[in-house]
Amino acid sequence: MAKKTKNKKNNIYKYSLDKFFVERLSFKDNKLKFGTNTYLNELARILGLNPYKIKKKLGLDLKINDHILDDDQIAEIALSNNIEFEKVDDVSPENIILKINDLIENYKNWPKEVIIKKRTPIVTIMGHVDHGKTTLLDTIRNTNFTEKEAGGITQKIGAYQIIWKDNKITFIDTPGHEAFTEMRANGSKVTDLCVIVVSANDSLMKQTKESIDHARAANVPIIIAINKIDIPGHDRKKILNDLADYGVISEELGGDVPVVEISALKNQNIDQLLDTIILLTDLLNLKTAFNILSSGTVIESNIHKGRGNLVTVIVKNGILRIGDNIILDDKLITVKGLKDENQNPISEAYPGQPIEIYGAGFSPLAGSNFVAVSDLKLANKIVNVFHSSKLNALRNSNNKLITRENLFQRLSDQKKRIFNLILKVDSVNSLSAIKNQINLLNDDDLIIKIIHEDVGEVTNSDIVLADASKAIIYQFNFKTPNNLQSLIKSRDVLVLNFDIIYRLFEDIKEKISLTAKKEPVKKIIGKGEIIKKFVFSKVGAISGTKITDGFVKRNSKVDIYRNKKLIYETEIKSLMIEKNNVNEVKKGQECGITFKNFNDFLENDNLEFFEIEN
Repeated sequence: MAKKTKNKKNNIYKYSLDKFFVERLSFKDNKLKFGTNTYLNELARILGLNPYKIKKKLGLDLKINDHILDDDQIAEIALSNNIEFEKVDDVSPENIILKINDLIENYKNWPKEVIIKKRTPIVTIMGHVDHGKTTLLDTIRNTNFTEKEAGGITQKIGAYQIIWKDNKITFIDTPGHEAFTEMRANGSKVTDLCVIVVSANDSLMKQTKESIDHARAANVPIIIAINKIDIPGHDRKKILNDLADYGVISEELGGDVPVVEISALKNQNIDQLLDTIILLTDLLNLKTAFNILSSGTVIESNIHKGRGNLVTVIVKNGILRIGDNIILDDKLITVKGLKDENQNPISEAYPGQPIEIYGAGFSPLAGSNFVAVSDLKLANKIVNVFHSSKLNALRNSNNKLITRENLFQRLSDQKKRIFNLILKVDSVNSLSAIKNQINLLNDDDLIIKIIHEDVGEVTNSDIVLADASKAIIYQFNFKTPNNLQSLIKSRDVLVLNFDIIYRLFEDIKEKISLTAKKEPVKKIIGKGEIIKKFVFSKVGAISGTKITDGFVKRNSKVDIYRNKKLIYETEIKSLMIEKNNVNEVKKGQECGITFKNFNDFLENDNLEFFEIEN
């Protein structure tokens, strides 16, 4: 009798979801963990407190039943009930997915039973609209896909896999670089290599340059495919020089970018292009774990009248099977069916493979990530807690527009400041003049990156790129088209229009100054004197204080002086008038104050209340 082998299908390394999940609101071992925008009734329930008493203590309207508390109010309730507390980030399925994917892709010590193998490379084809992208894919796949197009423009994102000299290659055909960057804006790097198609009789066109910019912004290596060499009279040297002028240095000119001349229509040198793809992706050493819970990225989704929501994904890690439960966007779904790119039903999909999944019930955005899960109970909890948190946040949202302060907060925290911008101007001369002046603004701790430049008004592509790269769009001698205003608002992108170059530079300088790190400034807001010390077993020491100047606020910082000498710097833990908690006490009033981590004050000690301004 033949010896039975173990079922490798079940030999899956199962990561534990609880390592990545922190509940937004929990109370255990006298410690409260909370996020932003918590319902008062929810807090009262979990702490076992009376909601009415909480409202009264915080001075809230007793008639309203669904108050949403801010961080300070939650901390105050915890403090007044001797409860330890910690603020945590609101849970998000998307963040959990990204953390799991990061763990999978950067894991160094897999258990010995985990199988690590080479995965299929993923290649994206980009370029100008009529330079032959789809004809190239049509030739590679030996199908007649071009007949499905209208006006030479690809109608949707497609993904296809071929086998070349025993090597699998997955190709993504985008309808434009906007879709490519849409994936990156959503936190995905789905492609390993970009093939930029350049027409031999046109050289670099507007969308060619945009495609190069988007590939470089995503830090993805590129191959240049000079197409239509069957047309007489093309100038290879001019194309290479045009590429070099745009910062793409071919191997022929001493750079690292391969260039292959092809004719997609005549099937000329396609083998050379595929050989180059295999060579370059081999150097990338693409490997992943196979027998683990699967993860991947959405590249398109749409609704079919007969088949419902169709979601095309590329598997990045593990093996995806029918019946797997996956977290996709903020939903938990079961994979009810799988089909390959030729619409053949399959039971499982491997890393690097594009497939269509059934059972989502909705259409996620391109670039959305998914992970398969084994712990359904915790997965459901993650999704439910997130939806509760999202509802609270929406109720408390004031739909703030983008401001200079929040736009540059991220930059000011970096060691080396990087200022990304996009230039859209009215002429080549204007572009040259503006670029030369901008380059003079770089210094030792600042890099100004022009991630895209062009002659012409702002486009959808520019807005998507600005969103993905956190860039500001500067227009010179143009006005923003009205039909783009809603997209600009939804993306929170800053588009600035100027008609005087000097004012454009002044604005850049002003914004750069906002990114500079500022020394914190201590602002004195009030002074006080301790006139009596009270000690209680449960609360600790309370200072009976008279405010002698200015005012004091709850959570103010305070310096404590004795005989004009600073003895301790701390924060106010609680602020009361008689037995009532208050937010502020002014000059001439008396109050009770407790200090954070300090009880050794004495009568006649002097207090100086202050705030830190950054």
